[in-house]
Amino acid sequence: MVTGTFLCALEKTGAGRPWGLQSDFTVPLQQGLKMLTGFCPRLSEAKTLLPVLRAQLAVAAARHTLPSNVSLELLPIIEDGLFGYELVPDCCTHTYLVIGYRQTGQAVVRRTLFCEHAPSALRLAALDGKPVAGDRVVIRQLAQQRDSDFADIFTAIDSALAQLVTLFPGRPRKPIEVQVDVHRYLDEALVIAHTYLRDLNPHIRFCGLPQEAQYGFALIGDHGEHGELVSRRPDMWVLRWKSSAADIYEEWAIALPPISKAPGATASGQPP
Repeated sequence: MVTGTFLCALEKTGAGRPWGLQSDFTVPLQQGLKMLTGFCPRLSEAKTLLPVLRAQLAVAAARHTLPSNVSLELLPIIEDGLFGYELVPDCCTHTYLVIGYRQTGQAVVRRTLFCEHAPSALRLAALDGKPVAGDRVVIRQLAQQRDSDFADIFTAIDSALAQLVTLFPGRPRKPIEVQVDVHRYLDEALVIAHTYLRDLNPHIRFCGLPQEAQYGFALIGDHGEHGELVSRRPDMWVLRWKSSAADIYEEWAIALPPISKAPGATASGQPP
């Protein structure tokens, strides 16, 4: 479980970007509200947008190819005013793509290039909300970021996938597949969590980390309420919510009905 001592930036290379993680579920309530910078979707928005965007990505992905030894993972992410999915290949790269929306509804593709000399070790950036002294490298200073706006999400998706294809020119190639089942568990968990918190409809944070659900997605209300949505395993979820009115603790299991496989979609995967 993520606690108040876990406020850090994780830096890693290899099959993932240098990640920035900021999660603190035991901070004072008003401090927690201040963490909501830029666009942070409501629970109702997240439960609607993510499955729709992923379905559109899966259909478009079948029209593009990657080397047969490269797989693609989708990670839900909120980054500097953009909410959507990061396209994460399972191999070393310095370029990462995010497809999503701004708060205005504008479709955007964000391309982030990390310098090759970015640090490869895990580093603690802050402890209990206080910066850790030392000659730490600021990840953002090592990144070049560019946003491209599009008239609609379909054009944005095609652009993002076309850019992804150019990053990996190797052969032989295969159509891009999008993992399905693991995201369907998250879809259902978001729907169920929203039924418990319908009247409050809190904001939800996605940091774009692999297996982030196991650490918990932060939930923050408008008046100091806060909580988290956690996956104990892909089909088992826990909702914790604290407020001045009442505390909520709920657990539930999810049984997914079988679905027909859409083009570009596959049923396997790891927890988001």
